[in-house]
Formats: sequence, structure tokens, C-alpha cells
Amino acid sequence: MSDVSNAISNQLRVLKAVTFREAKARIGLNFLGVWTEFGRLSVAIAVFSVMRYITSKGIHRGMEIVPFIATGVLMFWIFRRTLMLVSTTTLSAERYSFFPQVTILDLAISRGIVNIVLYVILSFVAFAVFMIAGVSQPIYRPAYVAMLLIVSGFYGLFAGIIFNALCTRIRLVRPVLQVALRILLMTSGVFFVIPEIPYLFHGFALWNPLLHLNDLMRQEYFGKYKAEMADFGYAMEWLFWLVFFALVSERAMRPRVERA
Repeated sequence: MSDVSNAISNQLRVLKAVTFREAKARIGLNFLGVWTEFGRLSVAIAVFSVMRYITSKGIHRGMEIVPFIATGVLMFWIFRRTLMLVSTTTLSAERYSFFPQVTILDLAISRGIVNIVLYVILSFVAFAVFMIAGVSQPIYRPAYVAMLLIVSGFYGLFAGIIFNALCTRIRLVRPVLQVALRILLMTSGVFFVIPEIPYLFHGFALWNPLLHLNDLMRQEYFGKYKAEMADFGYAMEWLFWLVFFALVSERAMRPRVERA
């Protein structure tokens, strides 16, 4: 038991040190990283909200348009940004070459944690701005909103570990991933809710776990919308298998990284 305790303690110490270093590098001493991320999110939410206003009224199924778009954008962006950062972990591993106790998995998890925490904070800052500006009602269940954002971030973290392994071996994967993310943006409920999907496409659309998370996000944020077709259990099944395949992929990739 002493060996197990020491191993866990050492692992947590490594993760803590790497996470702190990644956070410092990401945010910067003048918080430039935070302002950059917030600026990107603000532009995306503003552009998509204007597009929605042009094509419809200011209220959608009882939900205000700005927070309606924002919840979808933030849910998808935390997934996408985490995935992209973690999928390039191997390219950033050289700066840890003098620390043999730090593995690719340690670095990937630390980068993912930093991004997830940052985006959850930015999301609630954005929600607070909406409420102060009078374009949004108070959040119905803030804890559930935070939990759904974290789950989406974990999707990005473990999917990023898988794609980091694939990109290390197959360079063509990265441009294919960029195209796949654009398709996901349009099909993950960022701009719509499940009942709006034509019945003919329901069966295919509901395969996408991000669509379930987005619908649940609107339910927990607004309260007045009921995500009757979304299944949180299905979303968690996806997370379980992402974790499994991420750990298998990282283990399969590790000898190649160490030789490099």
C-alpha cells in the first residue's frame, strides 16, 4: 500500500506542476490569453446571434436569442478548442524533454484541464454580461450548466488524446479533422434544438452526443425548455468509450514518441 500511495502522490505532484506551467503559458502574466479567448467567443456569439436575428425574432421557443446562441457556441467551443489543443500535445512535448517523469498523457491531461477550467469561467462571465445587459434571464440551474460544459470539455480532452496518437502516425488526419469539426458545428445543435430536426433525419442526428448535450444545456439554462429527446445517459456512454480508446491510443503511441 505504501508503494501505491507514493505512486499516486508522485503522479498528482507531476500533474499539478505541469498544469501550473501550462496555465502560466496559456494565460500569460498580463492575461493576454484570457482576453484573446474571450474576444474569439464574443465575436462568434455576436455574428451567429445577428444571423439568427435576421432569420427570426428575438425569442426562440421562449428562449432569448443571444443566450440561446451563446449556450450552443460555448458548448461546442469548449469541446473544439480542447480537442485541438490536446491533439497537438506531441508537438509541444519537447520543452519537457528534461523531465523524464512527465509523459505525453500527463501533458495532454494538464492542457485539457487548463482549457476546460478557462472556458467554464469565460462562459459564466459571458452569462453574467448577458444578464447585466438585460438580454438574458438568470440561469435556471447553474451547477448543471457547469457540469454539461465540463462533460463537453472532457469529450474534447479524450478525443484530443486519440487524435494526437493518430496525427503522430498519419499526417493526413489533421486536415480531415478540421473538415469534420466544421460539419459537427452545423450538426451539433449550436443553432437549433432537436424538435426542429426533420423527422426523416432524427435517427441519424441523435447519434451525435454533442446534440444531446446542447439540448440539455438549453433545458438547464432556461428552465422553460424541456429536452425530452435528449439522453444524458447516452452522452455519458460516449464519454466512457472516449476515455477507454484514449488510454489505449496513448499507450500504443508512447513507444513511438519516446523513440522520437
